[in-house]
Amino acid sequence: MAEPRPVGDFLKGILQQAGRQKDRKGYNEALDQILPEAQRAHCHVVGCRSGKLVLEVDSAPLFAELSGFRREELRRRINELLPEQPIAQLTFRLGGTGHV
Repeated sequence: MAEPRPVGDFLKGILQQAGRQKDRKGYNEALDQILPEAQRAHCHVVGCRSGKLVLEVDSAPLFAELSGFRREELRRRINELLPEQPIAQLTFRLGGTGHV
């Protein structure tokens, strides 16, 4: 059995999670503007740290298209829409199958 955690640690984790969700909101809104609705439904922001944005794509053909052909275009468009939160690297992760 795990030992109880101090309340301070628990609250710190909640505040960190809230901060990450706030950071992701801008990127999600930018993707809403950039990607067509049919593609947007298959992509979500996993995280952003130190100028690296990670998107999870749950469709293999869309993953291939975005990571192979549209990566730089998407990165540039996101940076145009969010100049205060620029990204230097856009990474894609194939997902979706483990959530079923």
